[in-house]
Amino acid sequence: MEAINSQMSEARIPRLGSLVRGMLTPAEMQILGAIVVLAVSFSISFPESFASSTTLTNMARVAGILAVVSIGQTFALIVGGFDISVAAVMGLASVVAALLMKTGMDVSLCIAVALLVGALVGLLNGIGVAIFRVTPFVMTLGMMTAVGGLSNQLANGGTISGLPRALSMFGRSNWGVLPSAACIALLALVAAWFLLHRTRAGLYIFSIGGSRETSKLAGVSVAAYELLAYVMCSLLAALAGVMLTARISVAQGSLGQGYELLSIATSVIGGVLIGGGSGRLTGVVLGVLFITVLTTGLDIAGVNPFMQQIATGVVLVVAVIVSKARTGGLLSLLRVLTR
Repeated sequence: MEAINSQMSEARIPRLGSLVRGMLTPAEMQILGAIVVLAVSFSISFPESFASSTTLTNMARVAGILAVVSIGQTFALIVGGFDISVAAVMGLASVVAALLMKTGMDVSLCIAVALLVGALVGLLNGIGVAIFRVTPFVMTLGMMTAVGGLSNQLANGGTISGLPRALSMFGRSNWGVLPSAACIALLALVAAWFLLHRTRAGLYIFSIGGSRETSKLAGVSVAAYELLAYVMCSLLAALAGVMLTARISVAQGSLGQGYELLSIATSVIGGVLIGGGSGRLTGVVLGVLFITVLTTGLDIAGVNPFMQQIATGVVLVVAVIVSKARTGGLLSLLRVLTR
């Protein structure tokens, strides 16, 4: 009997390996390998603190919030742009939701209003980029500045505390045995996958990122789908802002500071091309896991936040170089330099 069980176990392992290889691209397999190496290294170095259920739960909450804003950033990247106002949108959604909750309004309604405000910022970004042809960097930089100022004006430059306990269900408490942040991220992932891979809108977003002019010649309403991509980006950033507010029980205009870089880094690490037209949500999730394991491990190792910023920046630069190399952009650059 033991021999039979052993044979069955051996048969399952190759099948599991084949299944993983079938689901992931070679680049994603490399990211998964890096995550495993990092996790094993930190577990061996800090067995009592890193490899504990408390740390895993905290990582799930942190990763859930980062995943939601990164999935939104992926829409902007695939359509051929990017959005550096996501952190400011997170802060605005946090402040708007908190101020409404302080009036006694229902928590769900407050969150819905905060998401609408986030979507409105995305709409303005989309109008600037798609209709007035402002570069994504300038447009989202302007919105980042304006939205950041608005958030601080609404919050009087301070923090808002004393939020309702019901808010904890959107980022701090568990849904059953799972952290609510991870569950919300999973729902956002499924919705984004459906929109990108099972609708005509998703097909057009990829095609616009691949070639805006060709899409226009093919009769695609380019401006409308660029607008949609930026609205989705800001909508999910607002959701992430509400989740982060729920997790720390405090609202603040600068709450999302740093997420603009992290969301771009996780997407690019996951294989989303700078310039648009290509990217997989599977890779984005792996990028989120990579950054979460790395930053958590560095935190436990006692590495200060400034050094962590350096590490994240280096990882982002390496990821961009690898991304360029995949598309031949790096080769072209090297040819120009060696002429």
